Amino acid sequence: MAQRPASQETCHRHELTGRGVPGGDAGTGLSAGSSIILPSPFWKVTEMLDASSHRIIVCSLCRDSATGLRSGEDLCADLRSRLAQTSASSFAVETVDCMAGCSRPLTVAFNAHGKAGYLFGSIDSGTDVGALVEFARLYASLADGWCSSDQRPARLAGKILARIPAGGREQVR
Repeated sequence: MAQRPASQETCHRHELTGRGVPGGDAGTGLSAGSSIILPSPFWKVTEMLDASSHRIIVCSLCRDSATGLRSGEDLCADLRSRLAQTSASSFAVETVDCMAGCSRPLTVAFNAHGKAGYLFGSIDSGTDVGALVEFARLYASLADGWCSSDQRPARLAGKILARIPAGGREQVR
């Protein structure tokens, strides 16, 4: 199996040898040759979070298709400014170096504890920021994070890459 380029890796896989396994060698339940995935060293948390926080995560490496410029940091600043003026001011806005949406830059994710998460791609940092703020207000109001495509801002139509169910929560539709 071919490995992805390092620029797209957001987690690092480490092989366990059976010796020096975290927690000791004996009784770990991990066999030699097993692997674990560790959190990315590229994660940049810009605000302290608690379990009830809503988060918007923006890729900082995505390049604008037209200009080739990285616009993630600019989008974050614009989102923070606009969110501060709304009822969605409780959102933490963060960056991460890659969300593996490289074929649809700029990628933006929404998540919160106990809610479905969303990943959007092909975001234009200049023209889509208003729709992202509108979606943030909607997302904050949803108990489980689930919404239909007709509830999301029209500007985001066709830009959703994934809706990820909340962990540990049964969602029957």
